Amino acid sequence: MTAGEELALHICTFLAWTGSVALGTWFICKNYLSSKKSGGSASDDYFAGGRALKWYVCAGSLMLTNLSTEQLVGLNGSVFADGCLAGIWWEAGAAIAMVVTATVFLPKYFALGLTTTSGFLGERFDLTLRTMVSVIFLFFYAVVLCPLVLYTGALAIREIFDLTVPLWTVSSAIGALGAAYALFGGLKAVAVSDCLNGLGLIVAGLWVPVAACQALPGGIFSLFEDSATYLRPLVSVSPTFQESSVPGVLEAREWKAPSVPWHTTLTGLALTNLYYWSTNQVIVQRVLAAESLSNGQKGVLFAAMMKVVGFTFLCAPGIIAIVLVQKQAVINGEVFTVAKSDEVYPRLVKAVMPTWSLGFFSAVLLGSVLSSFNSALNSAATIFALEVYKIYIDKTASDQKVVKAGTVFGVTLTLASFVIAPQLVHVGGIFTFLQRMNSIVSLPIVTVFFVGILASLPDAFAAKVGFAVAVIVGIAGQFIPDLHFLHLFFSCFVLAALSMALVTYVPALRLFLRKSPRPEPYRCEGTGVVDMTPWKPMYFISACVLGLLTLLIVSLQLASFWLFLVFAGTWAVVLSVLLAVKPTVAAQGATTAAAAAAATAREEDGEAPSSPLSPAKRRSFGTAGAGSSSRSRSRSGGLESKSDADLAEEAMRQTSLSDLAAAHNAAAQNAAATV
Repeated sequence: MTAGEELALHICTFLAWTGSVALGTWFICKNYLSSKKSGGSASDDYFAGGRALKWYVCAGSLMLTNLSTEQLVGLNGSVFADGCLAGIWWEAGAAIAMVVTATVFLPKYFALGLTTTSGFLGERFDLTLRTMVSVIFLFFYAVVLCPLVLYTGALAIREIFDLTVPLWTVSSAIGALGAAYALFGGLKAVAVSDCLNGLGLIVAGLWVPVAACQALPGGIFSLFEDSATYLRPLVSVSPTFQESSVPGVLEAREWKAPSVPWHTTLTGLALTNLYYWSTNQVIVQRVLAAESLSNGQKGVLFAAMMKVVGFTFLCAPGIIAIVLVQKQAVINGEVFTVAKSDEVYPRLVKAVMPTWSLGFFSAVLLGSVLSSFNSALNSAATIFALEVYKIYIDKTASDQKVVKAGTVFGVTLTLASFVIAPQLVHVGGIFTFLQRMNSIVSLPIVTVFFVGILASLPDAFAAKVGFAVAVIVGIAGQFIPDLHFLHLFFSCFVLAALSMALVTYVPALRLFLRKSPRPEPYRCEGTGVVDMTPWKPMYFISACVLGLLTLLIVSLQLASFWLFLVFAGTWAVVLSVLLAVKPTVAAQGATTAAAAAAATAREEDGEAPSSPLSPAKRRSFGTAGAGSSSRSRSRSGGLESKSDADLAEEAMRQTSLSDLAAAHNAAAQNAAATV
């Protein structure tokens, strides 16, 4: 086959897959997930998917949003550079945080009917803190996440096809296509395209390590027998790759600390994973669009099961590449070498994959890039429209106008990403850079979220103190030499949490600061806008996920192939159980009783009986009610009743309840019909 024929084949397979995904997304959204069918408002449909996503759509979107080229390229490169499987904690270790998300965070989020995670802080603390966190999210998406996704995607595609065009051309083309999904299709188009691309990515992702293992002299057995050192996930030192040395030579490795030494898994890494999977708008927004709490929990736990085995294509190719370089394996007549760690995955793909499959693989790879990019864009547009534009710029804007404002902001963010992405070529290890930036940005956010979820007494004043302390010590800590950034992250978190405890539980200090001696405990008053019945086997499946993770780590640490087979078999059994148990649906009588109880509570608070939402619920959606306007502000640490400024703050967030009531009623009717 000539070079021209190969190029034509690549283009055909690339366009066939990409076009099929686009067509399938349009068909599903139009015929099965339209806003008319869900009964939601325009903004609810655009930003929250009409709250009509099934568990498998949520799970697929979760996995594809997380699984992109910064993972495929960056994490495999990090594992290759580390010379061990320490990086598996970013992948399989994330299952711990996902279990916490399903069991602890989701019930609170769903009870408040949130569209943004920062909305929880507005309900739990106050509007100012909510806005501060929203601004941080927007900054991170604009400066780090979106450009990074475009850069790694362009790097992989250009390497696979030996393209000579400038990097900015490829990244801009990818960004334009991703923006079309996110800005003109909304969350449902993003979620559906994620699921369809996920099918191809699973096939292609597993294909690479399987094909690479066939290039090893002893197949997969050689990984467990001859290269046991490289499989260990718990190490303090490992044979790290030195990019300045001669590529392909064993002496290019030096025994040093890997990017994730074992002791960091007990401190900052766990908190970073918790931030990403429990509070990050890009991730959690997919689950907030579920049609019920049960669907959301099942989707998260299914994704957690996939994360436990995700190392097979996010970490294993990096280890296989180490062995190929070490043994100076000859593939397609050439000795396999790697000059730069971030190039290991695209080089491995090009070496072991059949030529005819590269077009399909590039289309799938592009799908993963689009998934992360358009997810970040949609989340950024959501935060700007609902947390900034609706509250501070145009308080009376219609749903259509809010959606338009989010779209315009998304276009601006896309153009900024085009400029920043090519500059990331000067960054060293791309995945380590991402995690370091994650830890810096997430420190104040995870502090106030963590304390706000676990403790009911800290008020808005304490949260702002903790937020400020986290920012100050986080910046100051960057100048401490020889301190691992994950240890720094954990230390700063402890200091910030302690500062919140001091201004909460020390009456003398609160009086000195002119606050009430003891804040009033927070009560979650939300009733939810979807079915709030938890998934029955949630705790059993959660325990299984943690047990499987433990079994996996032990089998890799001991380099036991047979123990690894036991893990694989057990994983398949647990997955079958998870798939067999349907999402739990509340009985019609229970739903009616709950609605009646909520109506009674609203009447006692002096609200209109027809309002479908509690006072806390309305505040989380930016809606103020007559009954809530006279409540004490002692929860926020003040001694006085609400001031005119407080009343104005609530009034400026007023929004019509008609669309939200329609969404609530439609969800109730769907639940009753299911029963």
